[in-house]
Amino acid sequence: MEDIVPLFLNPVPLRSVALAMMVALMAASSAYAKNLGDFNIADANHDGRITLQEFSTYETQRLKASNGFTAQRFKQMTPQEQKARLQARFKELDSGNKGYLDQNDWNGP
Repeated sequence: MEDIVPLFLNPVPLRSVALAMMVALMAASSAYAKNLGDFNIADANHDGRITLQEFSTYETQRLKASNGFTAQRFKQMTPQEQKARLQARFKELDSGNKGYLDQNDWNGP
């Protein structure tokens, strides 16, 4: 029993686990950012800019056609919650708060 207690009190394994979890979350976030789909399809009027309306239409269609975890969560939201989530995501992607997404925003860092 005395040998077990110091393992729980040792912060090194906990730091390792926390670091591994952070790396996994960062990778998942990066994967989501890269998984936006086709810029040219989302840009409905082909002006090189994706407006909030274009983004919302494209993402809603894409998420409703998918069965992944994010899509399932999206489908369970009310229309108001879906709209708010899409607006928040658009704002996250819109570097410089231009009011539209360009190819650089779409491709991410």
